[in-house]
Amino acid sequence: MKAHAQNLSSLSTYSVVVSGNFSTNSDVEGRTLVGGNLTGTNSANFATQLGGTVDTTDLTLRVGGNISSGNPIQLNAGSLEIGGSTNGRIINYNGGGSQISNPSANYSAIIDELTLASEILSTYGANSNVIIPAEQPSAFKFDAVPDENGLAVFYVDGSDLFSNSYVQQIELIANGATDIIINVSGSTINWQYGNLVGLFTDEYWQSRIVWNFYEAETIDFGSKNMMGQVLAPNASVTTANPIDGSIFAAELTANSEIHLPGYAGSMIPEPTTALLGLVGGLVLLARRKRA
Repeated sequence: MKAHAQNLSSLSTYSVVVSGNFSTNSDVEGRTLVGGNLTGTNSANFATQLGGTVDTTDLTLRVGGNISSGNPIQLNAGSLEIGGSTNGRIINYNGGGSQISNPSANYSAIIDELTLASEILSTYGANSNVIIPAEQPSAFKFDAVPDENGLAVFYVDGSDLFSNSYVQQIELIANGATDIIINVSGSTINWQYGNLVGLFTDEYWQSRIVWNFYEAETIDFGSKNMMGQVLAPNASVTTANPIDGSIFAAELTANSEIHLPGYAGSMIPEPTTALLGLVGGLVLLARRKRA
């Protein structure tokens, strides 16, 4: 089944996956994985909704590089894995965890897997429709036409949605879909107009909608509340309002909270030797194309 041709399981495990640096002075409700450095000098809170659900040795905050100096960090459940230095910053282990130094920390398998997932999802043919307001202010509508497996796939130009002054609100008509993929084109995304309403505000759908910004290099969600799972493997993402769902990005600056839920859709295949070989080959091929 096409819906099982990639693996989004890391968006189930982590609220934040960043291949580069993550800057925040706010909260992350679930687990966090940072390939580069964790920055931001004011207090930040991690694993705020995992208390009593994870073991003290669970690595709920993983940082491959360094943590910048600043006010104390609150880790509310589990432990910190760090490849570099904390620069003397105080980490309060409110859930009884500890610091685990791992100079060889390498998260490339997770990062490559999610990057590949974005590439594969971007090749899916659209089977569902968008209604774009063009002459007068109205709703931008995602009208799902799911396949026999419940998968609805949309394609939208980022400027038609996020920079369209006619968009008043953004709605989803599910029509029996169980998984939603929204492929968004455009190298620069600047969310200026419209708010997500209706089904987008429901936690069930937030865990099953995947926004795939497969071309984006810069994304600014501004003061808008993003809802759903976000794939932006090559983008520097900035947000000043919460994200209700997990996010994978190249860089992330969050001046607001990253909320649960994580991904709960059907695109989590059982790994096999053949699949792992295919994944490795496609990632290598993608890298060669970008070189």
